[in-house]
Amino acid sequence: MDVLHDFLLSYYFLAFIIAWILSVFIKSIISSVRNKRPFRVKDGFNNGGMPSSHSAVVASITTALLLKTGFSEIFFVSLVFSLLVISDAFIVRKNVGLQGDTINGLLKRSGENPISVVYGHSFMQVIAGIVLGVACSAILYVLI
Repeated sequence: MDVLHDFLLSYYFLAFIIAWILSVFIKSIISSVRNKRPFRVKDGFNNGGMPSSHSAVVASITTALLLKTGFSEIFFVSLVFSLLVISDAFIVRKNVGLQGDTINGLLKRSGENPISVVYGHSFMQVIAGIVLGVACSAILYVLI
């Protein structure tokens, strides 16, 4: 049990989980205000939205590694991984959404039902996620 206890209270896990929970909570609040409906946590788990949870999580882990290990090999591995995840959230998923729009146009012309289209994040959503992740790790580092 000590291993699980140590893991759940480790700086790296706490940085990750706090960034993730805050990003979901913020997305839920923004969705509630934007759609003029009661607060629903499940809205924070939808793809897209402000801030990018993917960006927040990987930024928090990478920042935690930087603060604890400096410019170590594991930090650089995490940085590359983070850049791939952020690129996917911003570029790849955005292009998939645009392709979905094109497919729906073709389906509409042929009388078929449209497919559900999910868009990636905007540049500002990704930046907000990165800022949130970095802030969570930095604040937690100072507190611990």
